[in-house]
Amino acid sequence: MRRSETSRGLAIVIGAAMAVFLPACGGGSRAPAPPQEAARIAPEFELKDVQGNLYRSSTANGTVRLVDFWATWCAPCRQEIPMFKELQAAYGPKGFTLVGIAMDDEGVDKVRPFVDEMKISYLTLIGDEGVVDAFGGVVGFPTKFLIDREGRIVDSWVGEVPRAILEKRIQSLL
Repeated sequence: MRRSETSRGLAIVIGAAMAVFLPACGGGSRAPAPPQEAARIAPEFELKDVQGNLYRSSTANGTVRLVDFWATWCAPCRQEIPMFKELQAAYGPKGFTLVGIAMDDEGVDKVRPFVDEMKISYLTLIGDEGVVDAFGGVVGFPTKFLIDREGRIVDSWVGEVPRAILEKRIQSLL
């Protein structure tokens, strides 16, 4: 293989990697990745919320859940917060639970003031690598997992997702 062919191949690989990772936090905007085929059971986990209370994921069994891995420094994550507050208010009484898992390195010291400032009304937990691993890894923020009433992960997305898409999927599961 000649050097120019090798360079061209490397450029293609780098370009493909950028196309995958840039749409997530800080990379601009584009249509979200299509939902992944998923029929696995959502993992059980225990994390503390911003008040220091222990939350067990089994608490939400029987509800439709949107688990959102995010960080305070992530612009797309921040942009979704108003939508998430509205979705929780509209569908919470119908059996929907929105669970935000903040992955800031500074933990609760950074996240709690942010939650207060943004008036986040849905459950916000302080994440760790154990919960990330339990979900099979997170390649960028935000990353969302939609879980049905039976506890199966039915959709997942990396990057921003338009409200119409999330709302339609949530409604279909309620």
